[in-house]
Amino acid sequence: MSDTPKINKREKQRIDRKEQILQCSLDMMISRGYEAMKIRDIAKELHISTGLFFNYFESKEKVYEELVKIGISGPRNVFKMDTDGIEPIAFFERMTEVIFESLKTCTITAKIFVLMAQVTRSKTNPESITKLIDQFDAITPTVSVILEGQKLGQIKNGDPVALAIAYWGAVQGVAENFAIWPDLPLPKTDWLVDILRA
Repeated sequence: MSDTPKINKREKQRIDRKEQILQCSLDMMISRGYEAMKIRDIAKELHISTGLFFNYFESKEKVYEELVKIGISGPRNVFKMDTDGIEPIAFFERMTEVIFESLKTCTITAKIFVLMAQVTRSKTNPESITKLIDQFDAITPTVSVILEGQKLGQIKNGDPVALAIAYWGAVQGVAENFAIWPDLPLPKTDWLVDILRA
């Protein structure tokens, strides 16, 4: 018997509907851009009223915020992995495996990578999004692991910031291509880790 509390049918429907709104909004944002996305288009696509949309989100900006928070939480969660006793190169192997597994099993993951690339480049984000993006930093924690790996001779010598950018650029490229062509094979995780390996 599980200790996990059971969700009643009504609550499950509510969770499912919210997920549908987020997924539809994400698809529209990455294909049209935030500015061109309209609540009425989301409602039409999902066969719901705009009033029902507002039961879940008070504005399209709030949907945008929620999606960006999901995007920010991804790298944070990866860096919170249990890494006790894991050497730096093994950390990158594990992190890349986790990301690639998420690309394969969670359809939203690759699209979130696309969205985050758009968001970080945009000069027209609402102020609330700009504040969120200012907190988004996958490079700094990556650099600290690279520096440790360089000390141990596991990671190649070179500017650790440039190496972090090379690694994340490769991950981003794979994710964006997978968002467009999900039937194509993902590269082997070692191929990306070899960017760093000594």
